[in-house]
Amino acid sequence: MYIIEVIPLTILPSNVPQLLSYFFNKKLERGAVVEIPFGSRKIIAVVVASNPLEDQKILLKKTGFQLKKISNIVSEIPQINNNQFKIALWLSRYYYAPLGYCLKTVLPSFFLKRGYEITQQTAQQGDALPEARRRLAKPLFILSNAKETLNNILPFLKRTVEIQGQVALVVPDTSTIEYFYEALAQNYEVVKISSSIPNKKLFGIWKKIASGKTDIILGTRQSLFMPFNNLKLVIVDDVLHEFYKSDMTPKYSTPNLAQMVANLNDARIIFVSPISGVENYYRLKNKNYELLDKTKYRSPIKVVNMVEEIKNGNFSIFSRELKNQLLSAINPSNQNKKILIFSPRRGYSGILMCQNCGYAVKCKECGVAFRIHKTTDLIMVCHRCSRALKMPKNCPNCNSFKLKTQGPSGTQKIYEEVQRLIKNNGAEKIPVLVLDTDIIKNETEEEEIVEEIKNQKTSIIISTQMIFSHLYDIKFDLIGVLNADSLISTPDFKTEERLFYQTEKLLDFQPQNMLVQTYNTENLAILTASERDYKDFYDKELETRKVFSYPPYSRLIKLTFRHKYKDKASYEARILSGKLKMAIAQMKLDQKVKLIDSYPSFVEKERGLFVYNIVLKVLPELENLKDILKYVPSNWSIDVDPRSII
Repeated sequence: MYIIEVIPLTILPSNVPQLLSYFFNKKLERGAVVEIPFGSRKIIAVVVASNPLEDQKILLKKTGFQLKKISNIVSEIPQINNNQFKIALWLSRYYYAPLGYCLKTVLPSFFLKRGYEITQQTAQQGDALPEARRRLAKPLFILSNAKETLNNILPFLKRTVEIQGQVALVVPDTSTIEYFYEALAQNYEVVKISSSIPNKKLFGIWKKIASGKTDIILGTRQSLFMPFNNLKLVIVDDVLHEFYKSDMTPKYSTPNLAQMVANLNDARIIFVSPISGVENYYRLKNKNYELLDKTKYRSPIKVVNMVEEIKNGNFSIFSRELKNQLLSAINPSNQNKKILIFSPRRGYSGILMCQNCGYAVKCKECGVAFRIHKTTDLIMVCHRCSRALKMPKNCPNCNSFKLKTQGPSGTQKIYEEVQRLIKNNGAEKIPVLVLDTDIIKNETEEEEIVEEIKNQKTSIIISTQMIFSHLYDIKFDLIGVLNADSLISTPDFKTEERLFYQTEKLLDFQPQNMLVQTYNTENLAILTASERDYKDFYDKELETRKVFSYPPYSRLIKLTFRHKYKDKASYEARILSGKLKMAIAQMKLDQKVKLIDSYPSFVEKERGLFVYNIVLKVLPELENLKDILKYVPSNWSIDVDPRSII
């Protein structure tokens, strides 16, 4: 008789044991799959260890627990290798997520499906690592313009493949996959990985990677869970991209996971980005990373003061200079000019506000102001839950009829203004395209617009951040950024970094001219972005972050509670905040853990639920988060290294 330790492939609260014990009449191999009784139901679990009953008798007598028998054997052949266990365990510990759910994340979508059995040989690929690990080179950080990235990483790819090592090239989205695949598949064995690949194709790719017949594994973050055979190099392209942070449990950061996978496989890791960002700048400054600066000259950015434009009688959404450059570009004497008008906002205009009482009409489900959109008539749309309503005739707060739209123009209003401008100047044949989530509903529609832009004729495109997915295959002659102030309107400590990142992404389109319109030309972030001198800003930012214990001087953990009643949400947040303060004091961790008291989220209500947050700032030397987070109830969300703390 044997005691079998298993990981159930279900969500167990993080503050309860993640390994369960059962008994069975014979020994089962680590990685075997079984069915276990769990409460009133039966669930799938993975075997971690089998120990003879004789070795555990004394312990069992002391605990007094009555073990249940395993219900059924699903697969005696191990279906999970040691590396998969290690990655799941790391995800669980680092992001304080349920171990079973972390293991499910690591496993392929075809796991246990009929006709997709993994042989023992395939399952055990990559288990054996050399006992004496060689000393790996430091992570390399390459500063690179997007269109030069391929040239900058090719020497590293080539050297790795020559020594018969595999390369994992991780990219943020599927459109980027196609660009790299077309360039690399001519000379290397390349496979593509993304969440949209059907099981049959993924199974074939899985076996090919495990057998070592693939040189380059190219894909989104799912590619890091493949069964590598002699992985020697991991490259993470565009490392600051927001898509690299998972929104689903476990809420992991792809660059962190990539470094863990690289270490696990004795592989080198390379990060690529147009800018370093504050935290990577800190690592470079402290010699934790090596730097390879391959950035090239970029066109200067012109900042236009829109306050001065209004003072001089120009009430248009376009400054005089941007209007003149637009008209010059669409002049028939100019051929094949490409113009991008970048807007942070979709829709028609900002919000609907009462001029009598100052009330902004809000969504009852989310508590945020409706944005104005235009169909045949003006309507109000919530950008959180997509709820749409007709424009009210009077104010819901004071019943006044003095309602007026306020705020920056969105892509729909910009489209109208551009159409009016080209019509008044006899250029009606110039195509004007819009790329945002209101217009684009699927990949086919997006591809059609992108192909239209590539045509050999002058065109104007109005776009939100969606345009960034096509950095590699489009160039623009002129870029105008409207409402630049909207890019820094969020009160988060990473807001300036995001502005710099988006500025550099726009410059990756290699414009001859780029104009940024703002109502606040003295804003330090906008000035820094226009001058592109980030070093001084980073140094000052690091000083501030050190004082207030923000990354890289601490790790942030955001705890979030949602409830349909505001008082209940606020009460639960205050209770937990008090418990955590007491625990921190009792464990004498005051110097290692700082707590930002409970506060309503920046968007206080989401889909009918009120949202309250607590933020912990944990110094790096406190590695075991369990000491603190064990006090967090299971109905709270835990987000380690959150994208935003608001």
